[in-house]
Amino acid sequence: MMFIMKTIEKRRGCMRGKVFLSVMFVLSMVLSNSIGAMADETQNKKLGYGFEPGLVAGKDYVAGQLIVGIKEGMSTLAIFKVANASGGKLVKKMGNTAVLLQFSSEEAVKDAAHSLIKLPNVSFVERNGFMSIPPKPLLPDIRGQKNKGLQNKNSTPGDMNAQSVSADAGTGYQWHLTVIRKTAALGALSATPPTVAVIDTGVDYTHPDLSGKVYLGKNCVANNFDPYDDNGHGTHVAGIIAAKAGNGQYGEGVSPNSKILAVKVLSASGSGTFFDVAEGMKYARTAVTTPPTKVINMSLGGPASALVAAEVLAIKNAGKVLVAAAGNSNTTTPSYPGGDVNTALRVMATEENDARAWFSNFSPSATPGQYNIAAPGWEILSTTPAAGYAPMSGTSMASPVVAGAAALVWGQLPALTRDGLVARLVTNGKLIGKGFPVRTRRVDVRQALLGTTERAIVGRILDPVTGKAPSSPLAPANARLFSGVTPLALDLTNSGGSYEMTGLGTGTSRILRGDKAGYVNAAVRNNITIASVAGPYTDALPKSRTTGNATITIDWSTVQPIVDTTGCIDGCNGWEFDLWVRLPNGSYVYWGNPGDFMTSPFVGWPRDSFEDLEPLETIVIGNSASNGVYKVFVDKYPYSTYFSPSWTGSQMSAQIYNGATSIGTLYSPPVSCGTNRYWHIGNLTKNGTSYTWTVVNTCTNTIP
Repeated sequence: MMFIMKTIEKRRGCMRGKVFLSVMFVLSMVLSNSIGAMADETQNKKLGYGFEPGLVAGKDYVAGQLIVGIKEGMSTLAIFKVANASGGKLVKKMGNTAVLLQFSSEEAVKDAAHSLIKLPNVSFVERNGFMSIPPKPLLPDIRGQKNKGLQNKNSTPGDMNAQSVSADAGTGYQWHLTVIRKTAALGALSATPPTVAVIDTGVDYTHPDLSGKVYLGKNCVANNFDPYDDNGHGTHVAGIIAAKAGNGQYGEGVSPNSKILAVKVLSASGSGTFFDVAEGMKYARTAVTTPPTKVINMSLGGPASALVAAEVLAIKNAGKVLVAAAGNSNTTTPSYPGGDVNTALRVMATEENDARAWFSNFSPSATPGQYNIAAPGWEILSTTPAAGYAPMSGTSMASPVVAGAAALVWGQLPALTRDGLVARLVTNGKLIGKGFPVRTRRVDVRQALLGTTERAIVGRILDPVTGKAPSSPLAPANARLFSGVTPLALDLTNSGGSYEMTGLGTGTSRILRGDKAGYVNAAVRNNITIASVAGPYTDALPKSRTTGNATITIDWSTVQPIVDTTGCIDGCNGWEFDLWVRLPNGSYVYWGNPGDFMTSPFVGWPRDSFEDLEPLETIVIGNSASNGVYKVFVDKYPYSTYFSPSWTGSQMSAQIYNGATSIGTLYSPPVSCGTNRYWHIGNLTKNGTSYTWTVVNTCTNTIP
């Protein structure tokens, strides 16, 4: 080192100019490369959402508006200079992240956009697109019926109150609580689980099931701090998450001790903008509440937005759990933020029997993790404005079920990190496949809390005449599990017909029996394997009639999904079965000719499974019906576009009774049924009040 320094010293004079030139050359190269890199980056930047062909101002985005993303630590002076040159004005600013600009014309927007995207301090430029509540599910037009939306099949006020087995009158109708196993004994729940932000249409904070537990967050639509719900959607979502328990009101939330941070980003129409949604997300992420807001629910969706995506990532980096709906379009096309991989829990919807609800978006086979968890989202009963309660369906309802589960589990296990909580919920969910091209996990609260495999059974026992819980007299039915003739467990059904038995031992060939005063006492399901959580099942328990009245019932695994599932049409679709009886005179009683139990021909078909999508039907042959042979069969109606073409996997079973006495056993279609249309179960020969049952048990494409 000394030698080098002395050499330089001796030659200082002659080298000074060369060193200076060398330094200048190096600096020029560095600057040239930097400028080139910046130029390349600018050249590679593309305009974001709203500049694709076919999108329309006012329909797909706010006319005249631009969102400009700002790179971290960069000035906005150049942005405003370019905007001003095209007549642009500042509408809103979201900290140092983004600005919303308004221009007088679409031509001015386009001119400014092409200039702005070239600025080195700009990270993205996009139109201020729309996000909204996922579209309301509408039943497809099958059997020539008009598209009629969803029916309210559960909730008449008299039913709700009279059949209650809970301090909260309608909890028994909240079937989702049984399926996710929130109804089992969970031990003492935390009094201070995380607060859950509801980014939605607002919340009715005066509702008796929500009052006193709602933080009034930002109203990004009106730019104030009164997030009152003028639509109803957000209030329903909030009730699913955290409606009070045991207060004598209708029902309860999944995490009833949680508080709600209400953030309004959608208007009364259920629609909002990228900028307002992102602003609400930032508010929820940074708001100070007690307990802290650690879970954020977004039951809304729309196209991909760079601004919204940036907030999704910021929520993730803050260690908070964002839960979002997959969407209601029966497609694999992503809806955001539910389809954003940085969203912690991306939620699909299921129905009572663990099949995909027919409207729910789902993951494609090529990208199985596009959505990573499922939850009940069909006919979910919850709070509505003005002290109301109603059922709603959608991934909008499934998302808050998961958000409530996240808050409840985090409250019990507060040491979990964000990623730890997500893993706990997903890995402990029940693995389900019906309606999904790729098997997915459905949330199981009890399993997530235990963290170990438990053996249990859940399901519903329903009256096949009404498709509801056995209702007269007003008392629960008994669900009893047997091994042979040895009783193993008992649970009383709730007002929705649901039961749950936990702490079971492993075993096969278990038998489920149902009984209730005024109803038959019979085996309703055979060959049950208890290895983890069996079910949920739906089984028929008919009324006990006097001898001479024959009752035939069928039940099966699920009707849904009632539309094709891209990627596994035949294997994913549900089943629509119809019970038929051919009378001695050659005529038929079925859905197209329902007959009448009380008048001629004294054979009645009272309810169509297609009407309420409950997988059970019945026909009653009255004491006054003609003597002779009644052919009993099931029609797997050939809806090739909507339902599975095969009997395989349907869990179809049939029961026949004379009065209260079972005739024969539970019958199932033979494996040889394949894709045949008709399953001829057998023939009932009536002679006065006596019936002789002859088993046929064959399948054919010719009507019996």
